[in-house]
Amino acid sequence: LAAHHDDCVGMAGNMIGSLTRIIIVTMGEEDVVMVNPVIIKRSGMYLTKEGCLSLEDVTRAKRYENITVAWQDDSFHRHVTSYSGWVAQIIQHEVDHLDGILV
Repeated sequence: LAAHHDDCVGMAGNMIGSLTRIIIVTMGEEDVVMVNPVIIKRSGMYLTKEGCLSLEDVTRAKRYENITVAWQDDSFHRHVTSYSGWVAQIIQHEVDHLDGILV
C-alpha cells in the first residue's frame, strides 16, 4: 500500500512488479481500478508531507486539491472523473509512482 488515509488506500502496479500502468484506489467500500490514468486538469495547489511504504521518511510533495483524471476501467471503458481532497491526493501519489517518482 503506497498511500493510505483512514478508509482510502492506494497502490500502483509498478510498485509490486507489474509493467501495466494501473493503480487501485480504495474509497471507503469501493475499489476503483484505473488503467492508464492521466491527470488532465489540476487546481488548488498546496504543499504537504507524505509517507510511503517505499521510503522510510516523510517527504514534501506538491499536490492539487482538485483533479480530473482520464482513465479506463478493467473492461477498458473510458472515464473522465473529477476528485478532490484526500482521494485526489492519493491518486496523484499513485500516478507519480507510475511516472517513476517516489514520494
